[in-house]
Amino acid sequence: MRRYLIFILFCLACLETYSQRQADAMFFGGCYNNQTCLCNIPKQGNIYKFNEDSLELIIDPACLPMASFYSRASFSDRHTGELIFASNGWRLVNGDEQIVSHKLWLDNTPHPGGVDSTGVDVVAGPLFLPYPGDSTKAYLFYGQYFNYSLQSLNFVADKYFTFAVLDIPSRSLISKNNVLLDDTSSLGDMQACRHANGRDWWIIKPDIYSNKYFIGLLTPQGLQMTNVIIPNAPNSIRCNTSSKFNIQGNKYIQYNGPYSRSIHEYDFDRCSGTLNNFVLHDISDSISPADGSLASMSISPDGSKFYFSRNGSFFPPINQGFFQVDLATDIMNMIVRYGGSPQMAPNGKTIIFRGDSLIGNNQWLTRISEISNPNESFANLNIHHFKYSHPNANLGIAPSNFAYMRLGADTLSICDSLSVITKRIKVKKPNGLVVFPNPATNQLNLVFDKNSTGTIAIFDAMGKEVYSYLINNPNLEVQIDISNFNSGIYYLSYRNKDVSIHRKFIKQ
Repeated sequence: MRRYLIFILFCLACLETYSQRQADAMFFGGCYNNQTCLCNIPKQGNIYKFNEDSLELIIDPACLPMASFYSRASFSDRHTGELIFASNGWRLVNGDEQIVSHKLWLDNTPHPGGVDSTGVDVVAGPLFLPYPGDSTKAYLFYGQYFNYSLQSLNFVADKYFTFAVLDIPSRSLISKNNVLLDDTSSLGDMQACRHANGRDWWIIKPDIYSNKYFIGLLTPQGLQMTNVIIPNAPNSIRCNTSSKFNIQGNKYIQYNGPYSRSIHEYDFDRCSGTLNNFVLHDISDSISPADGSLASMSISPDGSKFYFSRNGSFFPPINQGFFQVDLATDIMNMIVRYGGSPQMAPNGKTIIFRGDSLIGNNQWLTRISEISNPNESFANLNIHHFKYSHPNANLGIAPSNFAYMRLGADTLSICDSLSVITKRIKVKKPNGLVVFPNPATNQLNLVFDKNSTGTIAIFDAMGKEVYSYLINNPNLEVQIDISNFNSGIYYLSYRNKDVSIHRKFIKQ
């Protein structure tokens, strides 16, 4: 009996150890050829498993039938580290090297062009997330982009922000091309942070204007995005942005693209999903406007350091290399000349990056280097050069896009429980404020779901405030005269001490 009891306790201990084990598999590649296996050695790619404190090469070569030089994302079993899905934003494959979907984009949308028809030239193009409340499903979010010309600027931006639903046990596709946004947003660059309740996910997708973001909460009931205007942030067109949450989920930092060449820093509230305390870091004196798109970027776990790489830059004052920017001082330092593609490891402790060394006859050897203390200033960084072998992959222009799955519930937050968040979010449903008619000609009517006070502000498409009104006395209805407004798209913001609600309407 005693032996039987010991055996049971041993099994329970093993089960507990297994349940707490966390591993993440990621596909690394540098492939942009359309061959049978897409790329020949040494660029077929490989799959690494990120354990708690180490990086383990588990498949080499990885013959995943999709281009992987630009955009990449992976979804894996959190306990075993087995790869389940991978995507480049155009094609979806599974860990069995099978093509699940040849084309994720809308059927009537042609390939936008580029070197290869099995991928798209987007950095941080796709993003996998677990399905809240259902461990048998997963989401894949991706943009679909077009060429635009606005204010004498020519740029590429996402016209649609869409998602697919995936079945994990069968590694198959349930649905695709579910449109979340039929509105112009920055190319790729969707990022996610787990809600303080530990189950749901906040998703941020930058607008093409630098003071606007689309923000939504993914719950078991789905996702709805809201266009949010950031007070005091510059209002200018942006493209090729690069954003990241820090591992702790309390910072959101964005490189604002080649036009302004600045870093936008925000505090992030995992409970309310709000961006606060905007800080602008101008690094335009270090990056040329002709070459202002970063290849990739990452941020330290505490959000105090900004890491980025430039691949093959030909314009002064900055050349090719891997750099750190201290956000407390805006001081920039080069870490290595030849290397880049920085990526925070899923354990939230280290940053890995590509390290290149010349071995003769213009041949380069690529390995993976590591920074073990990325919160430190440049002078105190502990860098392990060429720590891991990288035998059959070129990291490409950017690392994989992923959300920090290991971030759990914030037990110190007032909304750490699911019952509290359900109550808090309830007031933010669309019926909290109804705006009609839409489109409107002369008068806009606002109807609240209860007597309300607060501030109403209306902004034009460029983010300029054109109307404001303070509701002093509790009221259910407000009428606004818009007869003198120019025709176009407008954004209405209502705020009080408890809620912030945003609506878009058209003035005819």
